[in-house]
Amino acid sequence: MGDFPKRHAISRARFFLDLARGCSIEERDAFEAYLGASIIFARTALHRLHTENEHKSGWRPWWDGLLSDPAVNFFRTERDCILKKGPPKVGQIIGAGPKAPNLYYYENPRTPATDTIEKHLNAIEARLIEAKSLFSEP
Repeated sequence: MGDFPKRHAISRARFFLDLARGCSIEERDAFEAYLGASIIFARTALHRLHTENEHKSGWRPWWDGLLSDPAVNFFRTERDCILKKGPPKVGQIIGAGPKAPNLYYYENPRTPATDTIEKHLNAIEARLIEAKSLFSEP
């Protein structure tokens, strides 16, 4: 989507999501860790965005509008759970398969957890791009 530097939090979120996608069934612990890292970095991107822009004119209403965004709420809720309670809260399918992503889900058993995270990452990236266009200084 956006052209973010490799060290940007959203790039790191995608990095860990890609690692999760490559996990075999035997690497379920690594898969869960990568999911968690992806979620934490996605939320970090929002925190950093806020810190960089909170003093700018028009920021507060725009930021407050994010509170109803499903992607923002997903990453806020999941990140808080990971930091305060434990590993990602994902549903699991009992079975065998070649890849760990096929056994974990958030929305429903037919939608892998990695697809849900990617959908929300895409939405967050769009918000980051929007904020850059609105709040970047010329």
